[in-house]
Amino acid sequence: MMHIDPKQLRAESVALGAIECSLVPGVSSAVGRLAALAPASHAFLRDGWFCRGEPEALTTLVARRGDGSEILALPMRQLGPPGFRARSLAGSYWPFRSAAIDPSIGVGDMRAVLDHPITQAAIGPLLRIGPVYQDDRLAQLVVAGADAAGWHVLIRDMGQSFVQDLPEPGAPDAWPSKSRRKKVRRMAARLEEQGPLTVRIVRGRDWSDGIFQDLVRIEENSWVGKRTDRSGAKFLNPHMLAHWQRAVVDPKLASMLSAALLYVGDRPIAFSLDLTCGTVQYGIASSYDEEFAAYSPGQIVTVHAIDDSIAHGVRTIDWGAGDSGYKQELGARPGSRIHDMLLVRSASVAAALRPRWEESSGSGTRAIVAGLADAIKVSGLPSSLTLRRLLMSGLALSAAASMLAD
Repeated sequence: MMHIDPKQLRAESVALGAIECSLVPGVSSAVGRLAALAPASHAFLRDGWFCRGEPEALTTLVARRGDGSEILALPMRQLGPPGFRARSLAGSYWPFRSAAIDPSIGVGDMRAVLDHPITQAAIGPLLRIGPVYQDDRLAQLVVAGADAAGWHVLIRDMGQSFVQDLPEPGAPDAWPSKSRRKKVRRMAARLEEQGPLTVRIVRGRDWSDGIFQDLVRIEENSWVGKRTDRSGAKFLNPHMLAHWQRAVVDPKLASMLSAALLYVGDRPIAFSLDLTCGTVQYGIASSYDEEFAAYSPGQIVTVHAIDDSIAHGVRTIDWGAGDSGYKQELGARPGSRIHDMLLVRSASVAAALRPRWEESSGSGTRAIVAGLADAIKVSGLPSSLTLRRLLMSGLALSAAASMLAD
């Protein structure tokens, strides 16, 4: 297999048949142009969504047809230790990781992209795409193209998404039901004994540093802030807070992102963070101050958020995965499965990674590093080199990367 130094390719393009690929530093402007052609459900996959300016160096793999038309733009970041040279599709975990593509792209185009020497140099031994929906067009094309190119696709199932259909405003089967709305009013009346209630809906130009600080404060007083290491927090985690702050700099992303915040007096106690793309809304996160748990502030703010969404033309809410009982109680139905995928060129590496990857439920990166370490050990490196020393050794990692790129 051909070896190319990606550093030498950043400003170069090599034509291969009808497809030309290039590796561009940062987030290519092609991302925005393709996002403009995407269906409404994927319109958020704009330049700003891919964390332009984040500490990790991003590069974008851009594919064009012979006539120069752009068909694919994959912003990528480093995955695992540098010596492995593995890459991952960039972007936020929420609601899923994907990329905008030309609607006319087919399996043949995708295979040509994967066969291209610049693609193979850019992604090293493997590329992670996910978590992504099973029925996502990019995911389907990648799986089919990888199969045609003789690559190996490893998939770990991340759960079931749940989707809720909403009625037209004023419809007889309004959501929530009369009984649930009455229940929520009782909850709000009890909560109001603690102080006057205010619900604020934020989107577009309403985003501000003060709003982000209110979101931080709610998470700080939630179970995430009090009983976890905060790595999964949407706002307490400085890296993720910076992501949202960068995203709303883009006026179109700022209008897609909305937050419903519930206040008791001047104290923010609950929020619902959502992303609206046309008639589809993705429920990204919700949280509440544990001190007010007995008053169900999460349910109160959710009803206000959905009322506002219906008024803005939303007809489908994608709640994502997790807490299926509660979501089905709200009237949600099963949607797409959520997959985390690895594209692996080497059969031996795929065999070593498969059990680690497909059976893992925690950190995908840790599963990859452990699996690659297994592959290195099988390759015949000195047995006296322990796993810990192996993972700490830049020399061994560089050697392993060369072996894994076969």
